[in-house]
Amino acid sequence: MSFMPDKQEKGLQGWEYIPAAAGSYEVGQALTVSGGKVAKIGAALKTTPNYVSVARKVLADGENLPVMRVKPDIIWQTELSAETAGAVVGAKLEVSAGGMAVDGTAAGTFEVVYAQGTEAGSKVTGRFV
Repeated sequence: MSFMPDKQEKGLQGWEYIPAAAGSYEVGQALTVSGGKVAKIGAALKTTPNYVSVARKVLADGENLPVMRVKPDIIWQTELSAETAGAVVGAKLEVSAGGMAVDGTAAGTFEVVYAQGTEAGSKVTGRFV
């Protein structure tokens, strides 16, 4: 899966076009900033990602990528990358390596507001705090 605004979210902000590090990007991929460019998350992220990609693109270094800025008032839907017994309402999960899901191996900033289950692939909804 990926990070996507929950279908009930209203009044989403527009896209921003930010220079990116060379590589391939997916729709809904959580991104960080490194060296003045958006980049994929290499290792599990315990802090809030800066952006989420809104395009599937392969880019050369410095080309612009359309992104949404991550804000605490946006509800996101994603999935668990691994079985996570602690995926319950109120839990704070981290973004998994690659930026396409969350897991509960350490305290993160993705606060769960709904969890379909605790198995890998279960959908979870939440916000970054």
